[in-house]
Amino acid sequence: MAATVTALVGLSSVTAGAQTAGGDLVVVQSSNPPSLDAMVTSSQASRNVTMNIYEPLFGFSENIQPIPILAESVEISPDGKSYRIPLRKGVKFHNGKEMTADDVKASLERYIKYGATQTMLGPVDKIDITGPHEITLTLKGPSPTFLEAFASPRAPAVIIPAEQASKGPNEIEIIGTGPYKFVEYVPDSHVKLERFEDYSANEAYAGIDGFGGRKTAYLDTVTFRVIPEPGAAVAALETGEVQLLEQLPVPTARRLAANGDIEIYENMPWAFLTLIFNMKEAPGDNPKFREAVQVALNDEEIMAIATEGLFQLYHGWMYEGSTYDAGDIGMDRYNVADAERAKALLKEAGYNNEPFSILTDSTIPEHGKAAVVIAEQLKAVGINAVINQVDWPTALKIRLQDEGWNAWTLMMGIEPYLGPAALISTLTGQAPHFRANDGQLDALYQELISTDSVEGRKAVFAKIQERLYEFGGIIKLGETGLMQASTADVKGFKPFRFPRVYDVWIESN
Repeated sequence: MAATVTALVGLSSVTAGAQTAGGDLVVVQSSNPPSLDAMVTSSQASRNVTMNIYEPLFGFSENIQPIPILAESVEISPDGKSYRIPLRKGVKFHNGKEMTADDVKASLERYIKYGATQTMLGPVDKIDITGPHEITLTLKGPSPTFLEAFASPRAPAVIIPAEQASKGPNEIEIIGTGPYKFVEYVPDSHVKLERFEDYSANEAYAGIDGFGGRKTAYLDTVTFRVIPEPGAAVAALETGEVQLLEQLPVPTARRLAANGDIEIYENMPWAFLTLIFNMKEAPGDNPKFREAVQVALNDEEIMAIATEGLFQLYHGWMYEGSTYDAGDIGMDRYNVADAERAKALLKEAGYNNEPFSILTDSTIPEHGKAAVVIAEQLKAVGINAVINQVDWPTALKIRLQDEGWNAWTLMMGIEPYLGPAALISTLTGQAPHFRANDGQLDALYQELISTDSVEGRKAVFAKIQERLYEFGGIIKLGETGLMQASTADVKGFKPFRFPRVYDVWIESN
């Protein structure tokens, strides 16, 4: 029997009649979005903005289940190879054009060429237009995790006009179907959006639900301002110059909690803090050396300093208590902090004081602070650790090379939130985070995405977690959160994976 996924009516996030239309909201983030072409970037700084502009066919609900957004539903054939997707009618792009199956097909074909999550549409064999407002995806074979992957917001498969979809990365006009439309981008200053008056809300829902639901744009404009220095951002919030901070330091959040004019939000857990090796460059190409680093690290000390106290220690590569949590696997190799054993492993590895360059960036404070503590801990066991701190765009360019760096610090936020397929897809395929492929991990990923049942996938992920600890290409340091703040007159805001500026309004005096 064919399986069908349709929209489920969600609960409204606000009290009916309480919303106030109008006003200008200024949101602060610490760095420039490297791109506003949502398909081609997995940057959080970009996603903060673009998820208010564009929409995909499917997204995740609040409880991380795929739900239709621009799609009406999906019917999956009994053999699991055909996905018939009726589209919502009457949806308009920001240029006034109505969205049709032509736009959807062209957008998905562009994603296959340029999308930043390479594995997302990998199972798709062909895309057919089966009606003016309907497409059918035919897969190369059954892929039980396809819809979950397709709904991923990491680098979302957003829908844009067909005439834009023929253009290359970062060559498109910024045109989506979302509740806010693009006005201007001034790097190192701001991105400005304005309400899309012809936005077609999804009436199948009562309110917002994760990345989807019924969205309402109350604000006249939203400006995402770039203020790299946290102190300046907080000062602007306290004076009312800005209304929402995407992130602020933990000690500052604690201080401001007593201020009746400011609301504080804790977004936890937000991300894994990790150290990723370059397995193509010595000494990180040596498994014994990688094991020595794992054994040397005091993760509690690293996390406490890097996150200013907003952290939790957990060895699992899925969040504790979540569906795919693999239990005790790897616990004995996490937060070991055994200097003598690390020294013995370095001797086994034949390490001879070669420089161990830790790449980090100046944009995300946790990255740089973690690198400093890691370097000091590694020096204490005899590793010649040096830090190479650059800006985030430069760090991205360097780490895509096979040489010139040995390890890098990274907050993995969206991937563990989405589940094991999303996480492991970044560690397999053509460009794994640690540069070299691990054959066993690649095979386990293929087994994971081809296993039908949740119980079966849980068993596969347990083997994946064991393998991650065995070969040590990436080290999980711990889990951290995000402190956010707004002026008290900002209503309807709910912490999420990006600042949802729809269903948010400013209360008038």
